[in-house]
Amino acid sequence: MFQFIISNQNADGGFQDRGGRSDLYYSLFGMLILKALEKPEIADKSLQNLKKFVGTSGKSVSGFIEKCCLVLLQKELNAGSSSRIYSFFSLMTSFWNERASINLSYRSFVLFLTLDAVLPFPGLLKQGAKKMMSRSFVDQYSPCSEVAAKVFLKKMMNQDAAEELELLHLFCCDSGGFKAFAHLGQADMLSTAVALFALKSSGSDLRLLKPASLDFIGSNYSEGAFLSGDGDMTRDVEYTFYGLLALGVLAE
Repeated sequence: MFQFIISNQNADGGFQDRGGRSDLYYSLFGMLILKALEKPEIADKSLQNLKKFVGTSGKSVSGFIEKCCLVLLQKELNAGSSSRIYSFFSLMTSFWNERASINLSYRSFVLFLTLDAVLPFPGLLKQGAKKMMSRSFVDQYSPCSEVAAKVFLKKMMNQDAAEELELLHLFCCDSGGFKAFAHLGQADMLSTAVALFALKSSGSDLRLLKPASLDFIGSNYSEGAFLSGDGDMTRDVEYTFYGLLALGVLAE
């Protein structure tokens, strides 16, 4: 697996998207995997190369998700403080600008997850998250990732998430994985990982789900990487992260 991750890093230090281009989104997953794998003698060099890519990416980033990735990468790689300040304020602007294209629950989850990682004020963050949660809405037509995000946020704020947990179970398939939308018939690795993570965070008992979930995850492992789980045989860094996340949740 380590060799697969390294092979997906471009000469400029960024990790490849599915088109082979260096991408902050994929680079965040690459960094997290590198930090988790016990290969410091190689990982350190790779992370230094990634830091160079992150340092040149600042003002060229426009999307909200990409800006969150940039802020997290800058923090974890200890990038320049002036760049981090600019990226932080730019992130808040992007959160508002993309209100029509990304569901509020999911935007809030990603925003507060990012802020929780970079700011030392958890009390203030929870107050902000609480106000945001009162304006968000999920139902049986929402994607699994958004329902899982709301479960996590509610539990983070010690709120009752029984309704959202009931919704989350609608996404579970007989295969042991979770599907992106309740009406679909096939599970995928992303939905499986985030659903299991949210369930674990809420204190749910995963023992009944574990055998089938492990079978689903194992069936989508291929040559040092994980597949998307929905039939696409392309190996990439993103789904390898989700496969490892799902395994980590079930291993605890």
